[in-house]
Amino acid sequence: MSGYLRNQVLSTFKKLHRTRLKTFQDDVAALEVTRMKINEEFKKCKDVTDEKKIAELNEFALSVEHEVRTTIVQARRVEPGKFEVRITADTEKLDNATLDSVGCSVNSKREPPTFKKCSGSTNTS
Repeated sequence: MSGYLRNQVLSTFKKLHRTRLKTFQDDVAALEVTRMKINEEFKKCKDVTDEKKIAELNEFALSVEHEVRTTIVQARRVEPGKFEVRITADTEKLDNATLDSVGCSVNSKREPPTFKKCSGSTNTS
């Protein structure tokens, strides 16, 4: 592996761990599980020698880091039925879809979607 590629992989490894520390701050169990998972995934790929494959794996790791950083939020219960959510500047905030926007409002001319029961499923409990 070239020195440049090695530096990229190490940088991604460190970036994943920094993101883990920030995302799961104060959650000891989540911090430990994610630390072990990151290390395990990198160890599984330590014998890969094809530089194209290494570059692909590095890109995948960067996309995982992005997803963790932008989509996971911490919530903690402050009292029964009430939660405090920690949202960071990196957290993606999306608009909620309303029923009207998908054509299922009371005044809509379209019928709401119907769901059919699967005929092959059986419940033996």
